[in-house]
Amino acid sequence: MRSAAIEHAPAAAERRNFQRVRVKIYGRFMLEDRSEHPCQVIDMSPGNVALRADRTGEPGEKIIAYLDHIGRIEGVMTRRLQDGFAMT
Repeated sequence: MRSAAIEHAPAAAERRNFQRVRVKIYGRFMLEDRSEHPCQVIDMSPGNVALRADRTGEPGEKIIAYLDHIGRIEGVMTRRLQDGFAMT
């Protein structure tokens, strides 16, 4: 028997505080070990960003990204994606 909470749980997109916008912005990011790697923003919102990158860190790792036309953003890697990672 399924509980009512599970049956009526909002989808991931419904739980987001802000709408994500698909963009194509290039940049680079730095991991905690100070290594820098190229990246491309897949989508972003005021609180999150998804980056396409050949190299990723570990969930929970601090990331500093330098994005063209935007500047420096700082956050924590929340999860790995198939072709990169998400950070908040």
